[in-house]
Amino acid sequence: MPAPSASPLHRRLWSKLTQSGVAEHQDRGPLDWSDIVRRGLQGIGISESEALTIGRLTESADIDALLAATETIRRHHKGNQVNTCGITNAKSGRCPEKCNFCSQSAHFDTAAPTYTTKSADEIVEEAAHAFQSGVREFSIVMAGRAITSERDLSTLEDAFTRIRQTTGLQTCASLGLMDQAGLRRLKDAGMQAMHHNLETSRSHHGNIVESHTYDEERDTIRAAKAEGMYVCSGGIFGMGEDWSQRVEMAIDLRSLDVDSVPVNFLNPRPGTPLEAQNDLSPLDCLKIIGMLRLVMPTKDIVVCGGREMNLLDEQHSMFRAGANGLMLGDYLTTSGGRLADDFELMEAQGMVIRAPPHTPHPPSVPPALRSAGTDLGDLAGKQTAPQS
Repeated sequence: MPAPSASPLHRRLWSKLTQSGVAEHQDRGPLDWSDIVRRGLQGIGISESEALTIGRLTESADIDALLAATETIRRHHKGNQVNTCGITNAKSGRCPEKCNFCSQSAHFDTAAPTYTTKSADEIVEEAAHAFQSGVREFSIVMAGRAITSERDLSTLEDAFTRIRQTTGLQTCASLGLMDQAGLRRLKDAGMQAMHHNLETSRSHHGNIVESHTYDEERDTIRAAKAEGMYVCSGGIFGMGEDWSQRVEMAIDLRSLDVDSVPVNFLNPRPGTPLEAQNDLSPLDCLKIIGMLRLVMPTKDIVVCGGREMNLLDEQHSMFRAGANGLMLGDYLTTSGGRLADDFELMEAQGMVIRAPPHTPHPPSVPPALRSAGTDLGDLAGKQTAPQS
């Protein structure tokens, strides 16, 4: 079978696949890597059965074949550009929901910070700093079942409007179980994307989230899609789920047609029911990223919380495994890595930061990582047109 792309890079990657005997892998096992790559380049994801098989891969030759396939597909659809995102924890702690991984739940005795909603001035200042630091998408995260108070909604409206006026950022928020009317109000103020994780698979959800249902998570995602928003939805891996449940969630995310998949690896928080849960290896993490890329070849796969402690020395391999996005800076209640280290990581892997949607990168972004111009990307096909 000829190489599926005429570009020199794709020919080199395809040569790596065939020279390693991977194209004939179906003679030794259940995966036909050449066909998986062919379909992936066309935007067709692997089957549930194939995704389940990835979980059983252990031999180094099979892992090399997986990474060669995921890198080929990621480069074809996403090039060498990294979607960078950053967040502000704008309202922290005292959350009435009982999510067993979360240190912000009022049900658990933890050291998570507690404070009411930050002012719009604080949020806008943090967004401006994030933009100067190479972030292209900025998300406002608020604890709670759903953000419904007039005070909070007015603060968000003010913040979104000003962020859109003063930076080139894509705007996003994670606000719990929002309904379509609330999302429409914020979209009109300048919110372009919504983040809401499924957290885990339907079959495992009741073991992790005790205060709302899996269907309520899905309803929130559908509400954002109905409003024409860019939707980020993924989950946290390493919460006691088995591989079949990881695949189960991936297949459901594909059915929901989300735009971006945030990939979090559990960083167990003291005081939560999952404080002693820690069973992910770096290889597990790479296989999860790879499986998600192959299930959803054209989507953004963004590695977020827990990457430092779970990927360890294999962080450099996450792009080869299929990731094309990275969270920069701090997480909700834990510190992130040094920005300089993430810049060095991206540059060493030949990656660049994708251009912001509305204005070019500021001069503070290192020239070696700076993509020229602007890039609306998937926003161009949404109902969230840029403000003038």
